[in-house]
Amino acid sequence: MNRIFLSTTLTVAALAPLAAPGQDFARRQDTSGNLNRFSFGPTFGFNFKAHFNNNVNPGPASGGANHTYNDGYVLVDSSGNAGGLTQNWGYHNAAQATGGNINFHAIQDSSSADGNPQYGGEFIYQRVISSLPFLDGDWGLESGFGFTELDLKENLSGSAPVTMDSYGLNGVIPPGAPYNGTSKGPGALLGDTPTRTSSSATLTGYQELSGQMFTLRLGPFAEWNLTHHLSVAGSVGLTLAPTIVNYDFAETATLAGGGVLTSSGSSSKAELLYGPYVGAMLRYDFSQAWSLDVGARFQNLTDLSQSSGSHTAQLDAGCTVYATAGLTWKF
Repeated sequence: MNRIFLSTTLTVAALAPLAAPGQDFARRQDTSGNLNRFSFGPTFGFNFKAHFNNNVNPGPASGGANHTYNDGYVLVDSSGNAGGLTQNWGYHNAAQATGGNINFHAIQDSSSADGNPQYGGEFIYQRVISSLPFLDGDWGLESGFGFTELDLKENLSGSAPVTMDSYGLNGVIPPGAPYNGTSKGPGALLGDTPTRTSSSATLTGYQELSGQMFTLRLGPFAEWNLTHHLSVAGSVGLTLAPTIVNYDFAETATLAGGGVLTSSGSSSKAELLYGPYVGAMLRYDFSQAWSLDVGARFQNLTDLSQSSGSHTAQLDAGCTVYATAGLTWKF
């Protein structure tokens, strides 16, 4: 009984400063002069995704069509492939030339990567404009400037389907590899109708999309005072997100029938992404000028795509969610 009495006494004593009317520093429409608020804190981004594709297209197993491969191409030339021959072709290495033919390979694989969370930070400024008409609270305008470090990587493993097309040289000695013919030539003529077989390859390596996303947000907010110290706020608006991404990949494909294909590359791209956001925040005032807050924000930004050779990476920034925390100064 003494233990229960002591516990109750300590609990009441701890809560008394929060409930005592003499120490009430409620914001109450914030018309006391604290109309400006600065907040800063870390952010944790979720549901960012990267989609990777090998964009080769072997086309139909017939002549008069364009065919692209991981180790070359066979395209329609300026003559329209007169006589079933084309000079608009190219290949990468001498091992592709065997038995009077040139062999080409198309590895058609796609994959995705995510990495939760993506870390960053945000600085927020709010300006209270007026009190809410029917609730104990305020409304105003909110702007935010944030930074997110992006790192989305996939380690390649497993197998992928491979299309192998063989084209006849018709007695022509192929130019030394690597060779890149053109549509108008002049160049060595290659038969344009492939003999096609299907196989598989074991993949190793990686694909990675990394970079930085900067966000600038602007929109209205409304805040409802739940108690003298606790409030909840909602916001909605537009996000502009200048983004810089780097795409790097290195891939090794070991063919089921023997042989190894290797490829690697990198590229960089900067683009302005944009889209709407909606957010919610829970704030606790521990003094008249300072408060702690936690929140969440959903935003739906446009995508960014970039390529390196036959490989393409897409940053999927739609349907992303941020968890936030911060310290707010009101003045």
